[in-house]
Amino acid sequence: MHSRLLAGTSQAGGASAKILVFIVLAAAAWGGYRIYSFYQNSVAPVVAGVSKLAGSLNPYKVTQDPAEVAQWLQQSFNLAPPQGYTGALGLGVNLLGQKQMQLMALIPQNARPQEIFEGGRNEIRFNPGKHTIFVAAQFNQSDPDEMREVITKLAAAQTQTEPLEKILIDAGGKKVAALRGVSQSYGAWNTVVFVFLDEGRVFFSVGPKGAYDERALQAALTGLVVAHPANELLYQHPKPEEIAVPSSDPCGIPGLSNDFDVVAVSASRGSTPLDVAIDLSGHDVAQEEVVVGSTPKPVVLLLMGYDPIVWNIGRTEGARIAGVLAQGVYRQAVTGLPSHTLMTSYSTADGPNACRYFRAERPEGGEYSAVQRRVKELFGRRIGTFLHAKGGKHFAVGEISGEIVYSPDTNLQSVALPENVMPGGKFGIQRLVKEGALRPATNEEVATWVKGAAARLGQPEESYRRRIDSRLSNDMVYVVLKPFDLPEGLAGANARTFILPSGAARPGGPQGHCTFLQMEGFQCYGVGCD
Repeated sequence: MHSRLLAGTSQAGGASAKILVFIVLAAAAWGGYRIYSFYQNSVAPVVAGVSKLAGSLNPYKVTQDPAEVAQWLQQSFNLAPPQGYTGALGLGVNLLGQKQMQLMALIPQNARPQEIFEGGRNEIRFNPGKHTIFVAAQFNQSDPDEMREVITKLAAAQTQTEPLEKILIDAGGKKVAALRGVSQSYGAWNTVVFVFLDEGRVFFSVGPKGAYDERALQAALTGLVVAHPANELLYQHPKPEEIAVPSSDPCGIPGLSNDFDVVAVSASRGSTPLDVAIDLSGHDVAQEEVVVGSTPKPVVLLLMGYDPIVWNIGRTEGARIAGVLAQGVYRQAVTGLPSHTLMTSYSTADGPNACRYFRAERPEGGEYSAVQRRVKELFGRRIGTFLHAKGGKHFAVGEISGEIVYSPDTNLQSVALPENVMPGGKFGIQRLVKEGALRPATNEEVATWVKGAAARLGQPEESYRRRIDSRLSNDMVYVVLKPFDLPEGLAGANARTFILPSGAARPGGPQGHCTFLQMEGFQCYGVGCD
């Protein structure tokens, strides 16, 4: 087995340190099975060669002193190295003076560390070769749900050979719960063993199949039993996650049954632009396609967006949709489903009393952990399937077969803003032009105002024109024809410039980042003026 401990980004946090190394340790143990860090702001580059690191990175400490590694093992596990073994590598992470993580590697006394450990850029690689080695790690204040999720994934993981098996090992007069399996990597067959303790501790061993040091494992487990006679995880495997009754929280989906899986779909924006407004934000709207087929259980669709999205949901044979929760920073609308479908939708733009927005871009990192916690609060269970990339024209949920059908109950017209509501941004400007309150300005009108304003300021016309040219693009300047209120969302790329003819009043409503050019006196008001 050839494995590596990877470093993350330049910021360190308590949770990030403990979870990152736990995940990489798990991945290292089960060659090729990769679970990425649960936290985006993870550990800063930890390792750039073992010899170069010692004392060079604060808050990290790396040691190759056998006595110090043994001392750390005693502190974290109340355990001494098994007979015939010695400390070879220790990695510690501290934050604000508090220990966040300690990792200790033990190798046979007759083994040379350089045969097993190899330093590289931002990594330590280890290959046990002919040796059996042990790695012990403790992560302070670990999230039990995250630890349980990792353990569950490891227990279900498949590799080139066979999945990890739940077993009980007789040691010290008790039965120790362990996960054991065989993995092939880089041409070598290895036995791998995991033992989990409470307080964020894991004890892991890897060695060559057929020459694995069972005696050392027995000695180590006996030491753990003596040191931890009442440690819950040491003697029993983690139980399957308990499924709770869905919350009646209006931010969830009130009225759900208790028999469903959660499928999350994440997209910052839709794929197909739409010439329609569904909220007052002025942001461009696009459509995203989701197709649901046959699934083992009914599914709750959790649709997470950022920009305004119209989620068009299609169904094929066997589709069972228990409910839909669509939420984002801006409005998320759903089409294609029957009107009787249980559905909840909200956005941050709903105002100060809006339900809390949550979203992760991919199934890893701190945002994903936060989403998992929120989903469990609302639905009594965690996400079963997370989709963030399409394999084709649509996100596929379950087994898709046969014709895709869409209900006419909810269509684009039904989710667009009604005619009596002024849309935001460019759609609001288009409405005002249609109603005769505005018209696009001519080049001559823009030139007339620039000439008059330059003369008023005593500046060369061309020089002044260059200064404010970004406000005078042909598709951005309009002439005010009658009183009106500006729509929402005229900021950033949606900002516009308005020419006020003699006698015309400045529009009311939210001014955004707009500019107002008065023909009478050639004055300028708003963003971009002197």
